[in-house]
Amino acid sequence: MSHCAQRVLAFSTVLTLLFACTPAQVRYATVASPVPRAAPRATLFLVGDAGEINPHSTAVLRHLRENVSSVVSEGSGSVVVAFLGDNLYELGASADSEGDRAILEAQVAALGGHAQVQGVFIPGNHDWSRGGADVLGRRGVRLQQDWISRLGATSNVRLLPADACPGPATLDIDTSLHLVFVDTEWLLRQPADDCGGVDAFFERLEDDLASNRAKQVIVLSHHPLASGGPHAGHLALFERGPFLYYLLKKSGVNVQDLGSRRYSAMIRRFRESFESSGVRPLFQASGHDHSLQVIRLAGPGQPGYQLVSGAGSRSTNSRRIEGTRYATNGYGYMRVDFHDAGPQATVYVRPLEGGELRPAFSCMLASAATSDTCAEAPMASDAR
Repeated sequence: MSHCAQRVLAFSTVLTLLFACTPAQVRYATVASPVPRAAPRATLFLVGDAGEINPHSTAVLRHLRENVSSVVSEGSGSVVVAFLGDNLYELGASADSEGDRAILEAQVAALGGHAQVQGVFIPGNHDWSRGGADVLGRRGVRLQQDWISRLGATSNVRLLPADACPGPATLDIDTSLHLVFVDTEWLLRQPADDCGGVDAFFERLEDDLASNRAKQVIVLSHHPLASGGPHAGHLALFERGPFLYYLLKKSGVNVQDLGSRRYSAMIRRFRESFESSGVRPLFQASGHDHSLQVIRLAGPGQPGYQLVSGAGSRSTNSRRIEGTRYATNGYGYMRVDFHDAGPQATVYVRPLEGGELRPAFSCMLASAATSDTCAEAPMASDAR
């Protein structure tokens, strides 16, 4: 074979590999909306990474407000809207930024001003100045906390955990429903402050879980324990940028990626705490990856599900991983209704090209470790 032919063959091989590695967003068919049930005893809305004003976030927050108002008008029980971090892009709150305050104001407005609706904001890595110095991150989180308390002066809105500490902060929205809020960015940074160390945090978490063993427990944080998105290394060459970006994501160098040493250690500590406390949370709800994913988890120390709801204003692809029940790179949020028959999760999606948000997936979330009432959505006909 001539030298020229060898070069052509090598180039063709590279192209073949690139196209073979080009990711495809896993494509599921829309699941028909469930038959309406009686009003739930409690409803939890999950929207993450909504910290940028654009046409998509405006549509998401408008639909969220309408949905919240609809639940209230039905006379349902407790209603909580959880914003799962990265509430302000790119570098968190800045003292002289009217734009930052406007972004938070748009999110608070999605609560509709209903007195019976509670809003909780969780800090994310962008709220902590996106890798900036700890002192800057802490200042930004505390400033955001102050703004939220002022914006929510006439309603029940707050940032949890408070004071740029890791928590856990808790909220009982029903006699049998216990929410646990965690600042996972603090756990990844491990800043030198007066919040106590990582060991002290997990001791507090285990104590809280054990004392609420009789309740249904839900953990809410910015960073997920599992994901099919880029932060878990699920991306292909040139998907989100140059080849160097691909290598960094695959290497686990970035502490924001699940494969990094500190992130992996944090996941391990959560699992150990769940297992030692004897409490298996119904699910952990997080943002971080800019997609909507329902993932069934299995094994010691795992929650029943990982819900990734980080598509409030940005979008990234997600792949199908073990346990995936539904995933999309569309914009949107999730709603979980707690009925006597069990909790029901619904995913609301706006396609990338725009349009209205619509329910695209719904299933019952099984509490028992050995049962699974959440079936995987069928693949889209053109995705086979």
